[in-house]
Amino acid sequence: MSETITADFADLPVRRDIRVNRGRSFEERFTVSLSIEGAAAQAIDFSQATAYELRFRDSEGTVQCFDLAEHAASGKVTARLSPTQTATLVAGRQDWEMYFAFPSGSTDFPAGAAFSLFEGVADVRTMIPAE
Repeated sequence: MSETITADFADLPVRRDIRVNRGRSFEERFTVSLSIEGAAAQAIDFSQATAYELRFRDSEGTVQCFDLAEHAASGKVTARLSPTQTATLVAGRQDWEMYFAFPSGSTDFPAGAAFSLFEGVADVRTMIPAE
């Protein structure tokens, strides 16, 4: 299911806590419209981004980055992790963010902008195996 997010660029990042089950697929999809400096909100052309990552930082300070599965012109962004990728995350509470960077020549976003769209706490759980 996709969630629609409308926000002001000055209010980013949007706070969002998530749960990730180790060894299981994880997916979050969003359609994002942002207003910049009081202008009307518009869908952002995320396809122009030069960096588009889902980042996790565990309690030891280790950071893992995963490219987003989708970052489209229509404001659509999708974070998708495979069971193999989620299995690499350390169980417990981690900080997470969805990070973007745009080139200096970006036509649909403040030139050279780098920002976190979402941030929060990821509760990474190990599933209890059936015996």
